[in-house]
Amino acid sequence: MTTPTARTIRFILAGAMAALPATATMITFSLSADGTGTLGSTPFTNALITFTQVTDTTLIGNGCGVLCAPQVTTNTVTIAGVGTVTLTDETFFFNNEGNVIGLEDITGGQFPIGALSGSLGGYNMKVNFGPLPYPVFVASFSGEPTTGGLLAAVYSGQVTFQAVVGSTSSTPEPGSFGLALAGAISLAAGLLRRRRR
Repeated sequence: MTTPTARTIRFILAGAMAALPATATMITFSLSADGTGTLGSTPFTNALITFTQVTDTTLIGNGCGVLCAPQVTTNTVTIAGVGTVTLTDETFFFNNEGNVIGLEDITGGQFPIGALSGSLGGYNMKVNFGPLPYPVFVASFSGEPTTGGLLAAVYSGQVTFQAVVGSTSSTPEPGSFGLALAGAISLAAGLLRRRRR
């Protein structure tokens, strides 16, 4: 026979389990184009330049005024024959929901790379896309801070945009889940002690 106290304990634990966060799907955005320029004191010529941001689909929103990924200082750029470095200004991938998908540097106020096409407006930045080539949005940029020095480049040809949905992450958010579980365990333990008396 189930007592009211046992039912209450099960109810509390079920509530704590319901506080588990939803899983988030990782997504990797990349924009790449051939270009000539310098990274710090290292020159490169007609090298493939690829900017990348890895985030999860639950963080895509309109926090930057347009549809965008979070503003972070962990995005990378890989230059063929030179290597991979991290962009040190806050940057993010965006879709202006009209005709541009690009990478914006909000600290430096520039767009190091972007793809231009009216067909990009309907993309919600949460599913696989491409790779597809588009006309370049910006022909050149300079002074982009990275862990390898300032980056400057002039693009030749088209820009390729791609989004790849990756594996699922179910890491619990420590604040909400931990507090809910700790509270439920304490309450259940207290009810069990009271029942034994």
